[in-house]
Amino acid sequence: MTRADGNRIDVMLLNDCSRSALQALGFTADEGDTLTLPVADDAAKAIVFIRLRDLGVAFSAGREWCPADVFEHFRDGGLLQGAYFRVAWRTPQQFTVTTA
Repeated sequence: MTRADGNRIDVMLLNDCSRSALQALGFTADEGDTLTLPVADDAAKAIVFIRLRDLGVAFSAGREWCPADVFEHFRDGGLLQGAYFRVAWRTPQQFTVTTA
């Protein structure tokens, strides 16, 4: 997941394996390999986060208010619970995935 601030969630596909599962959640193609889902509020966003986490989607870490930060904020606030995959990019081709 590349973006989760504001009123939408963006997921960038690295391959097409998850495209149909994401589309079943309501994601639509935005541009290229990015799928987008509008969300009404934090409660709706947290529900989508749970479903994405259960699909094995990694939440991007990095700049302020990145998807990983939003996940942790929701977890701290009790909107969701449990671990998730966190991806941190070093270069466009080099990244690490950890469980957070």
